[in-house]
Amino acid sequence: MAKEPLELKWIENLLPEEGYRRKSMFGGFAYYLDEKIILITFEAGHKSNWNGCMFPVEREFQNKALEKFPILNPHPVLPKWLYLPIETEGFDEWVSDILRVALRPNSIWGSIPKEKTKSAQGKTKGRKATAAKEVITEKIDTRRPRMFSDDDPVAVLQKAKKLTDLKNIGPVLEGLLHDAGIKTPQQMQKLGWQKTMVKLVKVHPKTNHSMYAYTIITALENKDFGGMSEQQKAEVRAYMKTLRDRLKS
Repeated sequence: MAKEPLELKWIENLLPEEGYRRKSMFGGFAYYLDEKIILITFEAGHKSNWNGCMFPVEREFQNKALEKFPILNPHPVLPKWLYLPIETEGFDEWVSDILRVALRPNSIWGSIPKEKTKSAQGKTKGRKATAAKEVITEKIDTRRPRMFSDDDPVAVLQKAKKLTDLKNIGPVLEGLLHDAGIKTPQQMQKLGWQKTMVKLVKVHPKTNHSMYAYTIITALENKDFGGMSEQQKAEVRAYMKTLRDRLKS
């Protein structure tokens, strides 16, 4: 199992900046806010039931959740979890919309694992000691300092020496951009976000998501994801659909 999400790494940009925990679970990655599991992602490829996102919702609230997002279905193996396969049309937008609702205060979304009884803890003590060696738990701090967080975008791009100096671009995306031949912030600025996405998707087809385009745009404009207008997002989605269709033909 990979130690880092690959295709679905971009989803971490949708989670609160104050930090969250990521933990390996069921062959995927579970995301916790405090003690509540909000999301599990899977990248199992051909295994269709384990390739996408699961959103935990207690059974008594599932009907309400499904009314809001009928695109979801209870997972065939873990029915407590509502499943969104990665091949779903508009997958990235659905994930964004669902998390926006799930992260609201007092949301019905998410699940707090039940505490084991003392007797159960005694019986499983040996197993837990072994499992502890296999489970990777990582505290994520997304408050990565930015050199030019409040500067004018033009000034930021002039001063930036590497891609990770720009807002929202981390080491993983920087590596993908390097693979596509984009090495510097100034080179990305000259290309613009559309040509940058064309080059990126040609080398890494799995980056053909609107969220990657949002990341490039906000990096070039030195603003947070929330700074994008709905009209701008709609234009990005339309362009990315055109790009997907073009590459399929």
